[in-house]
Amino acid sequence: RAGPRVVFARVARPHRELERRAAAMSSAGAHRRATVLVGDVHGHRAKLVSLFENLEREIGAERLSTSRVVFLGDLVDRGPETSGVLDFIASLPAVHPSMEVRILGGNHDLGMATFCSLWRVDGGMPPPEGYVARRKEPPLWVDATDKNEHARMHLQGRRWGAFEAGTRNAFDSEATFASFGVDPGDPRRREALLSSLPESHAVLLSSLEFVVELDDVEDDMHPEVNKLIAVHAGLELERPIPEQLEALRERVIQQRWIEALQGRTNVGRPANVGVNVLVASGHHGILKTDGKWLVVDECAGLDERQLAAVVLPERAVVKSH
Repeated sequence: RAGPRVVFARVARPHRELERRAAAMSSAGAHRRATVLVGDVHGHRAKLVSLFENLEREIGAERLSTSRVVFLGDLVDRGPETSGVLDFIASLPAVHPSMEVRILGGNHDLGMATFCSLWRVDGGMPPPEGYVARRKEPPLWVDATDKNEHARMHLQGRRWGAFEAGTRNAFDSEATFASFGVDPGDPRRREALLSSLPESHAVLLSSLEFVVELDDVEDDMHPEVNKLIAVHAGLELERPIPEQLEALRERVIQQRWIEALQGRTNVGRPANVGVNVLVASGHHGILKTDGKWLVVDECAGLDERQLAAVVLPERAVVKSH
């Protein structure tokens, strides 16, 4: 396409009124600090570069450089350039020293980080009798060396590192191995990946957060909003909010499935979270810009889709080419 397409939340009003309201929202946000919510990048460096170019064009270089940018998780897998994505994000503080960058871990990042032993794990290993997959996937990764690293590895790490010819990996992690020059079929692929992983990438992956909480957030659509809670999949709907936020802040990994990173119908924006709270997520393969649960994952790692970001307070949607 010739340029980015800016989309605003759908409103059941005549076309001209919608255009007027969108223009007013954009103008109103022009001189306020922006909060930029970036959807799941999934190894697509070219789309990420294009998105930032279009963000600079749409909201201005100065406003972008002083914005708060929240990556909503799933930096890795599917796309061909996970290594390049990590390079780009790791370089942002040097390129934009006044930009506040916060980075959520997603379920794919959970897989890679636990496979590489970059996160502390206090439980969640598969049972000795084995793991029954929800759908057909390769057998769990087993260490080919005498170190038996698999015995201490979280279930999602062993799933992420699994490979069997003719069977699709549950995370599409083959593309990530390839981006670091590692054959995913190599029995010693974990050693090879760790040897190829730059220190800056290991540091970035080690620092990923399970929840990002921002105060003083503005939302033109909901003036009562003053707080943002960003979680990759969403907050658990039936779990007490203080309890789950405490666990997310501490990045507790005790269960085999981390619902805030991996859940589907059981996560979102709980009704009792507070009228002043906006929740933002990726993960779900859609772009949802209405209400107080924003879901920014239009790309979903697919080649044919654009990478999207939502800019607050005006709720402008900017996309890659």
